[in-house]
Amino acid sequence: MLFSINENAFFKATLNRVAFFVFASFSLSACAEPANYAFISNQLSNDISVIDINKKAVVSTITVGTAPAGVALSQNGQRVLITNPDSQNISVLDARQLTEISQIPVGQGPVGIATNHDGSLAYVADWYEHKISVVEVDKQLIRKRIDVGNSPAGVILNESQNRLYVANRDDNSVSIIDTVTEQVVDTVEVGQAPFGLALTADGKRLFSVNVQDNSVSMLDTDSLTVIATIEVGEWPYCAVSSPDGKFLYVTNQDENTVSVIDIAAAETINTIEVDDSPEGIDITANGKHLYVSNWGSGSVSIIDTETGKRIEDIKTGDGSRAFGDFIISQ
Repeated sequence: MLFSINENAFFKATLNRVAFFVFASFSLSACAEPANYAFISNQLSNDISVIDINKKAVVSTITVGTAPAGVALSQNGQRVLITNPDSQNISVLDARQLTEISQIPVGQGPVGIATNHDGSLAYVADWYEHKISVVEVDKQLIRKRIDVGNSPAGVILNESQNRLYVANRDDNSVSIIDTVTEQVVDTVEVGQAPFGLALTADGKRLFSVNVQDNSVSMLDTDSLTVIATIEVGEWPYCAVSSPDGKFLYVTNQDENTVSVIDIAAAETINTIEVDDSPEGIDITANGKHLYVSNWGSGSVSIIDTETGKRIEDIKTGDGSRAFGDFIISQ
């Protein structure tokens, strides 16, 4: 993997490749069949832990490519897409059968990933080639490669699917892509080393998690301007907003915490302790529980959002990452 944990960069499975490490969410409908799952990528064990949210237990482990990191879910609840940086491909999973369907080559360094509602298109950030790959999943081919900034990481698609936002870690910027024309239409400067991205459900606010200055940039998506910069914990990584758009939750790797931000007030109002080196974070559809993947402890911490307390830790695999949207819930 690309990076060492002290520097917060990316591919941790091959720490000898690069000596630094840094370290994205829209609401999802449940599957047609009743299913409430969290799909946790385990970067050191090359597999996905599937947590049954109702049982709060791992019910399946799916072997995928090498050093799995990014996760995206189709809104119809049928597909799960996983980026595998070290095997330079994405895995396509059947979310009902909990099996791998295929692996698709996508470029040198796939990191973040987003997908459209039915999972037929994937947008994959290529860390090394500084591009977004537009992948036709059923045809297993790259339709287009779009130039963005240096070292793109987090990607997120708005609900209407006409805008894709890309965090460019080494350019301190966010690229905005028109998905109809498949062209970059704007670039906005944010904080230092943006990695994870989050959107409110109404799409009006975009959040960039800035690893190296311990902040979150809040952007107005109409004006494409930064309207607030919010201090969080040390080495923040990823974020998710509550379904009602009132709160933002941010993982802080070096503090083993989650920051709770009041979006209207643009300030941190609470800090919640979790397990070792939290990275990915997602929220259930009803907004009652947060799931936080912890790289260092190979676990997932569950947080009750009403009480602001961690209520349980679930053992997963080695190097739990889950970068992106990873929960299907009703």
